[in-house]
Amino acid sequence: MSATNRDVKRKAIKWVETFIRAFWKGVTHGSRNGANSWVLFVGLSLLTAGCANSPMTTRTGDIVDVKIENDVTPKRVIALVGDEVRWVNHRSQPVRIDFTGGALDDASCRRGFTNWIGMKKESVQLDANETASLCFSGRGVHTYNVRMDSALPGGKQIVQGEVQVGKTGKSMP
Repeated sequence: MSATNRDVKRKAIKWVETFIRAFWKGVTHGSRNGANSWVLFVGLSLLTAGCANSPMTTRTGDIVDVKIENDVTPKRVIALVGDEVRWVNHRSQPVRIDFTGGALDDASCRRGFTNWIGMKKESVQLDANETASLCFSGRGVHTYNVRMDSALPGGKQIVQGEVQVGKTGKSMP
């Protein structure tokens, strides 16, 4: 841990200790600041609870694009833990990307794969020229389907893809 990180951590701990002392003093001494302390405590608790579902970001800096046109390329993505995999819809119509079987349980960053309150979704609809991305915090193979309109009989095309996440290098165990 660098000296700067230690200083930031030390200041954060000092701030929390100061807040707890002031809060406890207001509650135990029955001052009018006690009511203010309770309001502040409840507010901070709600804020903390709201941020608890925020995804942890651990990107390594590598971004792998999956292009969705008439087909999906590449169909198999090989990435490292923490790399960002980004799906880009180059079509003029919307497409839908579906993961199944808890594939997103180890996603450390999710852009597009969350609802309005930050809860994870296992599928996302991308309009024309939109993107969505995921980072994975663990090794494994994650399969997904891209559903799109097609000129083929039936009018729908489903293309299966795969994200292989390895710990080091670009190879899987």
